[in-house]
Amino acid sequence: GQNYVATWQMEPLVLAVLAALTPDDWRITIQDDRIEPVDPDVPADLVGITVETYTARRAYQIAAAYRQRGIKVVMGGYHASLCPEEVQRFADAIVVGPAESVWAKVLADAAAGSLQKRYDGTFDFPWQGIFPAREVYADKKYLPLALVEFSRGCSHHCSFCSITAFSRGRHYFRPPEEVAEEIRRTGQKIVFLIDDNIAANPEAVFGLCRALQPLNIRWVTQISVEAAADPTLTRALADSGCVGVLIGFESLRSDLLLALNKKSNESVELYERALKELKKNHICVYATFLFGVDGDDTGSFARTLEFALKHQFFLVAFNHLVPFPGTPLYAKLATQGRMLYDAWWLEKSFRFGQVPYRPQMLPPEELAEACRHYRRRFYSTRSIVRRALAPQTNMQSLSTLVLFLTQNYYGRREVDEKFGIPLGFPEDNHLLAGLNI
Repeated sequence: GQNYVATWQMEPLVLAVLAALTPDDWRITIQDDRIEPVDPDVPADLVGITVETYTARRAYQIAAAYRQRGIKVVMGGYHASLCPEEVQRFADAIVVGPAESVWAKVLADAAAGSLQKRYDGTFDFPWQGIFPAREVYADKKYLPLALVEFSRGCSHHCSFCSITAFSRGRHYFRPPEEVAEEIRRTGQKIVFLIDDNIAANPEAVFGLCRALQPLNIRWVTQISVEAAADPTLTRALADSGCVGVLIGFESLRSDLLLALNKKSNESVELYERALKELKKNHICVYATFLFGVDGDDTGSFARTLEFALKHQFFLVAFNHLVPFPGTPLYAKLATQGRMLYDAWWLEKSFRFGQVPYRPQMLPPEELAEACRHYRRRFYSTRSIVRRALAPQTNMQSLSTLVLFLTQNYYGRREVDEKFGIPLGFPEDNHLLAGLNI
């Protein structure tokens, strides 16, 4: 019954993929807690829930409501793969790894009454011929933005990254022609290619660009800074309709990047080369930065803000470091006794935006507040006006300028809107009945 963060209300692509892999003798409905309240009384033979670390506690609440009615629940997603023993406590079955190779087996076993406790998906399944069943989105008020997947995983091994922990450094991709066909079927002209690092395989992304070029679409994605510094690749992205990229710069200090094992971000000089190429090709940048890395200092906030304003970024996120389970970062902090909770994602009092470990640079509460403070400064009226005047990117066309102003309005609003969101409903909510956490 509460309003959810507007910019997070995007299509849950994973549910449409699973729907496409489900035999015709199953009737499918989806429920999305971000759009409308989940109905715990809906009739069902099997409930599937995809779980991320931040949504784990809420997912367990929803699962409990169905299991109390005797309905079997299967859970998958990143968190189920990174914390299988934990997730198993709250589900009748879990899927570890990609579901494509095992989903048919899960459903067959469920229908036969012989559901196993665990299914391990493989990373070498033939990833072709799978087109999401987007009709499951009917009557849901999602943003007018099609989410499409070209590749998964990342070949880098950053110590804080849950994606790398899940994929174990693997990177694999679909046939570019199928990606183009899927986009045609959506009928959308604005597309978010949700790859974690779309250019991890340069040869493959050139093939994707060739396939997308005839579509006359505008698309955005996520890319590494080293790939963005390649003038030939950046030109190919722009020619195929790429208008924006999210780049995890993380820090302006190379020593801190090495401490995070983020070797792809060599130096600020590399940043400058990449940003020059992106600007030349009229590609806007959503830049993300991390604070609270060991060895970081409080002056990094002001230096980073100055860098962000200098380059007139479309959007920016000033984030504190988050130790996700299953990552080397989490293991390090836990070994050092610096975690405030063994499992912060299960804590009843924990809220979105809080820092769950003891940083060296500032106390946890002060680090969280510093990130909010500098977000406010980046999204101040003066900053928005200053950045709007970037002729090659944010102001390159009237439609781009309108989008810039709209997204910065939401970015400004979200500084406080997102902070403090609980990771589950209060203890007296009926979905918590029987949930022992």
